[in-house]
Amino acid sequence: MTGMDEWAVLFDLDGTLVDTAPIWRSAFVALINGRQPVPAGATDGLLGLTALEAITTIHRRIGWSGWDPAADVAEVEAAVRQLYRDRATSWQADGVRLITALRADGVPVGLVTSSSRYILDALRGHPGAPRFDVVVCGDDVKRTKPAPDPYLLAARRLGLPPGRCAVVEDSPTGVASAVAAGCPVVLVGDQGQLGAVQVPSLGQLTVSALRQVVSPATHGASGDTHTTPGPARHRHG
Repeated sequence: MTGMDEWAVLFDLDGTLVDTAPIWRSAFVALINGRQPVPAGATDGLLGLTALEAITTIHRRIGWSGWDPAADVAEVEAAVRQLYRDRATSWQADGVRLITALRADGVPVGLVTSSSRYILDALRGHPGAPRFDVVVCGDDVKRTKPAPDPYLLAARRLGLPPGRCAVVEDSPTGVASAVAAGCPVVLVGDQGQLGAVQVPSLGQLTVSALRQVVSPATHGASGDTHTTPGPARHRHG
């Protein structure tokens, strides 16, 4: 793919396409509870981190020094994977519909996540799980989000420049990664961030809206009432 009319959409996973935060939190809490009562704030603010980064943060907050972080990661990931296989969470319907519409329109779709392929495969085994043209996991790159590496790799695998790949994210960490890679970004949620177009929910997005994010000058005057993603706006704070 090389033409300027060719473009793609890259989706974050956790929090964007699947509500995984409660799953991860339950696994972290179970790990801590196996050793001591859970201190206040021990599992706060871990959104967007890899499992190793999250475990390292928990160890530091609690003051654990005699436990192996790698072993704890393996325990937590096994618990999360089992919960995914038990369908304790599912793919968000709005996300599946949007991905299906993009693929029907011939737009390549990618998944870029800090999660490992080991646990992602449990989610991809769900009936009705969306199909992706490229998948980049945390174990595919040396530096994960907020570094640009995951989105740069996804764009390279699609054969497109990063500027032709719209990114859909829900966290500051993910937005920072996409912006650093040179991708146009849509931030789902109510938090503003420099360099991202904001929408209140995934259901506000359409194929036309995402195309405009990639090519605003070319597609902004089509007259299509769905060209802009609802009340989306550029945020600078």
